[in-house]
Amino acid sequence: MCAQPVRELDLGVCSSCGRRAPIYFRRYSGVRLCPTCFKEDFMKRVRRTISRYELLRYDDRILVAVSGGKDSLALLKVLYEIERDFPKSELLAALIDEGIDSYRLDCLRFSREVANTLNIELHEFSFKDLYGFTLSEVVESGIAEKLKLHPCTICGVLRRKALITAARRLGATVIATAHTLEDVAQTYLLNLLRGEKNMRPIGLRRGTENVIPRVAPLRLTPQREVALYAYLEGIPFQSRSCPYTHESMRDEIRNFLTLYDYRYPGSLYAFLSTFERILEKIPQPAEVNRCEICGEPTDRRICRACEIVLSIKSLLKD
Repeated sequence: MCAQPVRELDLGVCSSCGRRAPIYFRRYSGVRLCPTCFKEDFMKRVRRTISRYELLRYDDRILVAVSGGKDSLALLKVLYEIERDFPKSELLAALIDEGIDSYRLDCLRFSREVANTLNIELHEFSFKDLYGFTLSEVVESGIAEKLKLHPCTICGVLRRKALITAARRLGATVIATAHTLEDVAQTYLLNLLRGEKNMRPIGLRRGTENVIPRVAPLRLTPQREVALYAYLEGIPFQSRSCPYTHESMRDEIRNFLTLYDYRYPGSLYAFLSTFERILEKIPQPAEVNRCEICGEPTDRRICRACEIVLSIKSLLKD
C-alpha cells in the first residue's frame, strides 16, 4: 500500500492583509496575523495605549528602564520608533545592576548592544555604588533571612528607588518600564492578597508635584506578543531566569494567572478593566508625605527603600 500524503495544516491567511500566511493566532479575538501585520499591530497597540492613558508628552525626556530581558529591550525599540515622530522628545536608557553573580553579565552585554544599535545613551547604575552592597552579598550573608525579606522584595524596592535616583540625576521627566499585561495583573492581585493599603493604578501618569512618574506603555500587551515582537525584530535578550525568582510569591501568582488566561482567553483584560474601575472610585490622598531621609513620596515617615537600606547596613556592620 502506498502511504497517503500528509496534508499541510490549513492556517488560512492573515486576517489583516488577507494575503500572507499567518504566524500568530490571537485566541481571545480569533485574529491571525502574518509577521508584517503582527509588527504593525504591535506598534499600533503601544501607540494607542500611550494615547489612551496620556502616558507620554511630546517634549518628554524619557528614561527607559532596561534589564537585558525581552520585555525591556522590545520597549526600548518600540519607543525609539515612536519617538522619532516627536523631535522635541529625548530617549535615554538606564540599567540597574543589583549584583547577582554571573546573571547580569549577559544582561549588560545585550542592553549595550541594542542601545548602541539604536544610538541611545545607556547609563549603568549598581546597588554597590548606590547603596554600598550587592543583592548577592545580602542573600549569601544571611541578612535577607534575618530581616525575613525575600530577595525579590529587596530587589524590587531598591530597583525602583535606583530608577528614581537615575532619573533625577539624568534630568528625566518620566520613567518608562516594560511591565506587560500579565505584570500589571500580577501586581494588582499580589497587592490585594497582601492587604496593601493606598493601592493606586500601576503604570499610569499622575500629576503629583515633584514626582517623576512611572509609566508602562506595554500594560495592555500580553507577554507572549512582546516575546514574538522581539524575535521578529531580531532583538537579542537574556533568556535565563533570575536565580531567586522561583522562590517568590509572584512566581506562584504568575503560574496561576497564566493557566487561568489560557483556559479563559481575555480574562486578564477583564480583570484589569474591572479592578481599575474600582480603583478610580477610591479617593486618593490630596497631600503627599515625604521620606525624612530621601525626600521621595511615601505613605510612611521613612520610605520602604530607605528603611531596608538602613536595616541591611546596620547588619553588615555587625
